[in-house]
Amino acid sequence: MFDFDVLKISEASESDEDDPASGQALGLPTVRLDVRVIDIPRGPALTLSPEAAVTTAIEAMRRRTRGAAVVVQNHRPVGVVTDRDILTQASAECDDLRAIPIEAVMSPCTEPLHETDTVGTALRSMCAQRQWHLPIVCNRGLFLGALDIADISLWLRDRLTLLSVDAVFAEAQSTP
Repeated sequence: MFDFDVLKISEASESDEDDPASGQALGLPTVRLDVRVIDIPRGPALTLSPEAAVTTAIEAMRRRTRGAAVVVQNHRPVGVVTDRDILTQASAECDDLRAIPIEAVMSPCTEPLHETDTVGTALRSMCAQRQWHLPIVCNRGLFLGALDIADISLWLRDRLTLLSVDAVFAEAQSTP
């Protein structure tokens, strides 16, 4: 489990704001992790079909400067292929990467994120599955997008920056 309070990152509801967290002693602003994953800014997801060749994934990831692609079939995510999957599995199996379909090297999508899941849920899921790129689905299981650890890191950086700036302005206004 995460010790979010060390950095004063919170999953608490609005009514829990009166609870002192251990992060308060550090003087850090609070970042709320109860934001829905669908509301996190992210680029368009890179998607590929399971039958596509590994070379197709390599070229698409290189062109889009992404480290992963979501493998989608019938509008549902069936897996995620990362540059690491390709390096570790595909290179060991065959010299000709054009002969290997992505489904042979991808990690299956066992637990996608749902559009109503929170950032805290996403972080726990990523750690539990040891997958840093997860598809997001609607309540019917249809693919909506993808979230990766870089998206969360950038979002956290932006939140901490905004909260720090707000704290500086608030302090400046309270000083006579």
